[in-house]
Amino acid sequence: MPPRNSKTRKRNETPLRKKTPDGDVTVVDVNDVDFLKKYVSEHGKILPIRLSGLKAIHQRKVKQGIRRARTMGQMV
Repeated sequence: MPPRNSKTRKRNETPLRKKTPDGDVTVVDVNDVDFLKKYVSEHGKILPIRLSGLKAIHQRKVKQGIRRARTMGQMV
């Protein structure tokens, strides 16, 4: 059997766990700009899941909250 590359995962290895977000993401408050800014880059783009560390359902809620805050003019 050829040696494995260090980047490949073994079959029985446990999957990587996503970290839990800071604060409660079940309800995203559009007025809480400080919380939403954690998930926005310096250029104003929404961070992807692999960088934010959120689960998919939480990422969608944060994304929707950021878009609503931008529409309301609270985030630039």
